[in-house]
Amino acid sequence: MKNIKSIIAVFLAVISTGLMAQTTANNGIREAAAKGKSDLLKLLSENKEFNFGVSAREVEVAQISNPIESFSTEFNSLLNDTSGNIATISRSENVYIVPLTTENKTVTTISVASSSKGTKVVELVNQQYTSELNDLPVEIKRANFKGLKVINVPNIDATLYVFNDKCYTSYNGRSVREGSNILEVTRQLQNDARTFQAKFGEELKKGKLVK
Repeated sequence: MKNIKSIIAVFLAVISTGLMAQTTANNGIREAAAKGKSDLLKLLSENKEFNFGVSAREVEVAQISNPIESFSTEFNSLLNDTSGNIATISRSENVYIVPLTTENKTVTTISVASSSKGTKVVELVNQQYTSELNDLPVEIKRANFKGLKVINVPNIDATLYVFNDKCYTSYNGRSVREGSNILEVTRQLQNDARTFQAKFGEELKKGKLVK
């Protein structure tokens, strides 16, 4: 039986070759996700003894849902924000999280980078996204995630799901199942960011931490 290290090596090799192959921009994000789904099925079928957290059968019957655009908050802007809306100080990462779903259940996600040169798969099987997308309210899932945005906040490791002016997050004991006021969440994140800055600001300046 192959050990876990060899399986991970195969997994990374697939990502760095077939999954990273460029497609034309006209093919779009969904087509790139479909290619990722096909390669994931191959990977799963060839490594049945390894637990990727999803089965080949689940992936095979799953449908490609609406891509969810991923944003990253500008950390320095968060420190000094006066808007109270974290969405206004976040910038697109040019990455889309594409859920593979069946009957409103997300079985896994495929992340696709998009640029003027085309699209490419950059990540498979993100268990955090899979779990949290499944925990979102049913109306978001029934809409196939249309209108949903994901915002990642660096340094304090917060992931937010924004839908119709509501914020859903598991950050600091909150629940993804319940929407929170964006202003309230932004203020909490700002306070935590300022605490982080006070403790690790010098390391950030020296490039010892991810900014």
